[in-house]
Amino acid sequence: KALAHLDLCGAGLGAEAATRLAGALGGCKDFSHLGLGNNQIGAGGAGSLARALAGCTALEHLDMSLNQIGDKGARRVAAVLGRWKALSHLDLGSNLIGAEGAGRLAGALG
Repeated sequence: KALAHLDLCGAGLGAEAATRLAGALGGCKDFSHLGLGNNQIGAGGAGSLARALAGCTALEHLDMSLNQIGDKGARRVAAVLGRWKALSHLDLGSNLIGAEGAGRLAGALG
């Protein structure tokens, strides 16, 4: 059975671990839930994960709150946001996202 749900909130991953995790998740097409809140993955980790999850069309829930992704990370998430047609929950709270990043996310959401 394929992995569909992974919650690593508060696991202390950091950017390097997030990039490694992204490599492992890239082929998970049926993946539906990823919880990564409070891991300080930064913009680099957010970008790696967004690219890796771009093909996961079943993704319904993504929590990247409290990760200091900033505008750069928000832009990277926004770049693939339209591919996640099943997404119903996106948490990017407490990430130091400013007007530019919020604008990119809003544009991607339509």
